Amino acid sequence: MLRAATVTVLGAGVVTGTGAGILRALNSDEGGGERLLLQVDATSGVGILERPLKDLGLEKIGADVWQTPVLDTALVTMVGFTWRDGGRPPKILVRFRGKGGWSPWRTAPLLRDLPDPATGEGIGKAGTAPMVVEPTDGVQVQVSGVLPPELGITLIHAAPIASDARLLSETPSRSVSRAAAAAGGVAVPFVYTRAQWGANESWRDGPPRYNSTILQAHVHHSASGNGYAQGDVPALIRSFYRYHTKSLGWSDIAYNFLVDSFGNIWEGRYGGMDRPVRGAHTLGFNASSTGFCVIGNLDGVQPTQPTLDSLARLAAWKLSLYGRDPQGWTQVTSEGSDKFPKGRVVTLPVIDGHRDTNDTACPGGNLYVRLGEVRASAAGVITAATLKLKKPFSIEGSAVLGQTLTVTDGKFKPRSATVVYQWYRNGIAIPEATAPTYALTVEDVGQTVGVVVTGNLPDVPPVSQAINLDRAVRSVPVCSTRTQRKKGGKVIIHFELTAPGVAQPDGTVVIKVGSRKRTVTVKNGKAVARFVGVTPGRYRVRCQYAGGTLVEPGKARDWVRVPGKGPHAKTS
Repeated sequence: MLRAATVTVLGAGVVTGTGAGILRALNSDEGGGERLLLQVDATSGVGILERPLKDLGLEKIGADVWQTPVLDTALVTMVGFTWRDGGRPPKILVRFRGKGGWSPWRTAPLLRDLPDPATGEGIGKAGTAPMVVEPTDGVQVQVSGVLPPELGITLIHAAPIASDARLLSETPSRSVSRAAAAAGGVAVPFVYTRAQWGANESWRDGPPRYNSTILQAHVHHSASGNGYAQGDVPALIRSFYRYHTKSLGWSDIAYNFLVDSFGNIWEGRYGGMDRPVRGAHTLGFNASSTGFCVIGNLDGVQPTQPTLDSLARLAAWKLSLYGRDPQGWTQVTSEGSDKFPKGRVVTLPVIDGHRDTNDTACPGGNLYVRLGEVRASAAGVITAATLKLKKPFSIEGSAVLGQTLTVTDGKFKPRSATVVYQWYRNGIAIPEATAPTYALTVEDVGQTVGVVVTGNLPDVPPVSQAINLDRAVRSVPVCSTRTQRKKGGKVIIHFELTAPGVAQPDGTVVIKVGSRKRTVTVKNGKAVARFVGVTPGRYRVRCQYAGGTLVEPGKARDWVRVPGKGPHAKTS
């Protein structure tokens, strides 16, 4: 049975009061051994314990099924699991012991809110989303499918700190620069700062990283649990922050902003709310986005109207700083996700759900189907005069030297907007290339060419759309042949190839003399085919170049006469 207790917690003195009141007696018959204690950070009130499951008695109980004994714990309100990244993830079930006895077995949801590997964030760990639970003093874990290396459990409890009680009676912050607010033309929503929710800045790993721009807002849910009280939110965010930085080794909390079920907005990742801080929330798509996380599991409940309203206000303000249309679309190059390979250009809504970019159920089905409302509301927050990209533009034409590319099909609203074009090569503006058409030149061969189309209205933030070709520009071959005739019906065909912008053309060429043919490799722009025993006559020489690295296919023709004493047969 449950009884009040005073339990020593490593590094933090004692747990007393309500927390201690739910703890189970140390000699409980249901316990699996010594009670697991948390080490608490005194400034934030966050206690944490990380232990390998093998050290806690994880044993095989069936075919590809492992289970721990009942684990007695100090007060725990959040649980996560981590393992060495790289293999197939396990299926993890966990149940908890609280005031009402044991909960049903719950599936620990796989964490898909991730940084991009190229940023260097993380310590090679994969994991589950942190599960928020009713205060518990016992945990049991079951693993099936695979048992990954270094599989461990993280136990967390964030106790309230002094500032939490008075926080929600204070006015949230608008601590962004006036210039940034004015640039967007949209009111800055009230946001509680990191200092207000009690972020321990020593947990961060170095300075923030910044994107060059913001193209999108990705909407997430924490998948952590529902039913929390308004006063619980600061401690919840501190718990997320600790799990992300301590257990997963990320440089900071993953999200740029968090929104609770009461409509409060909270500053997430450090670096400036009005700046394009790079988050770790959407694998493959963090480089040009901001991430909003709704605290809760929106598969299980409906999002509240205050939550939807705050998402709309936040999106309207943040996206307006960069001239993005909340109801528009944009093209984004994936840096590599579980849904889109690295380099794939993807057309996505400016406000999308996490499942649009990654293999996940996030942001929960109940929130995902309401994103259309969020987009419409965000657009409504932006003034009626704000310019919109009504229909995305596209590029017509081939990525081949000498071809002319044309921007077509798009539409700004209102139609009175002035449309400006700027073509880019590898992200650098091409001087004087400001027309809706662009003829590809030698300088473009092997490079990525794109265009930014911008709509302008007086006194209104501009709206831009970036479009890139889906491959590097290829050169056009110039093919020629030279024939040599030798005694005894021997013919030598010299194939020469040049391609503007390509120093050493390669590939293969099929060389035919009459009905006879050879397939020859092109090296440094040259290939030689030898034909022996050719019957005297006049023959058509045909060279069909298959194309090579950055070079389009091509062909060349010629004639060759093989002398002889007998009748001269012709082969065409």
